[in-house]
Amino acid sequence: RRMYRNLNDKMLGGVLSGMANSLGMSTGLLRVIFIVLYLGIGGITLGISAGAMTVIYFLLWMFIPGRH
Repeated sequence: RRMYRNLNDKMLGGVLSGMANSLGMSTGLLRVIFIVLYLGIGGITLGISAGAMTVIYFLLWMFIPGRH
């Protein structure tokens, strides 16, 4: 499947909602996973900093096309 940002179910840019739709999972679950990683609970063990996750999110926002 092609990935799109979901512009109908967005909180910020629709990136996580679109990813959840493409992966066939719950948007809420993906948002919770993202927040846990962003706050460092899981990011520390994976070696992902909040700054890196912010950059990745905004790059995805810029390059993944939006769809209603």
